[in-house]
Amino acid sequence: MDDLPYFRNSTGKCPHCGHDVYFSSPHNWKPEGMSSQILTCEMRVCGSNMRDQVHVYSSSCPNKDCQNPIVVATITSQETTVTRLVHPVGASRFVSPDVPKEIKQDFMEASDVLPISEKASAALSRRCLQNLLNDQKIKGKDLCAQIEEALKILPTAISENLDAIRQIGNFAAHPIKYKATGEIADVEPEEASWNLDVLEQLFDFFLRSTKKS
Repeated sequence: MDDLPYFRNSTGKCPHCGHDVYFSSPHNWKPEGMSSQILTCEMRVCGSNMRDQVHVYSSSCPNKDCQNPIVVATITSQETTVTRLVHPVGASRFVSPDVPKEIKQDFMEASDVLPISEKASAALSRRCLQNLLNDQKIKGKDLCAQIEEALKILPTAISENLDAIRQIGNFAAHPIKYKATGEIADVEPEEASWNLDVLEQLFDFFLRSTKKS
């Protein structure tokens, strides 16, 4: 279980305070009366003999100014294993008030819906990215072309991350992702979360550039 998010020996962004933290070990927070930090139960799927296993575990933010509880569930069937952040419902994301209202709204909705639907979150974040590039007067026939133009003006670290959006999202196999950015499409592992991380970097870069000018 050490490779699960928010568990021991993992690094990540706290869904409460938004700080990058290192989870050295699970903390002792657990529902009152529970004797174990790792809770296990089984549920029978209707109409079949297959059994799903649901593992629920807890941790807490090691940031001394936060220390709020984090609860994650993994749902394992014969075919797949899915990990979901149970508490808080949506990971906190912080956007400067200087970000244009419509762009900020898409970003926050993409963040809020991430634990429920990665496909919906990725669609909102792609639309947010295109609107952000439009706002910065970065032109192109579609999102893929706009990303190409943006790479020319961004610092290396950010441009590599932005370019990775196309690789992680497998744009070559899913043209809808860059031709109709707001449409729902299949997502790759970590794609939706990665989109949000890169958008945060772009917000910071463009706002700093505006202040310098």
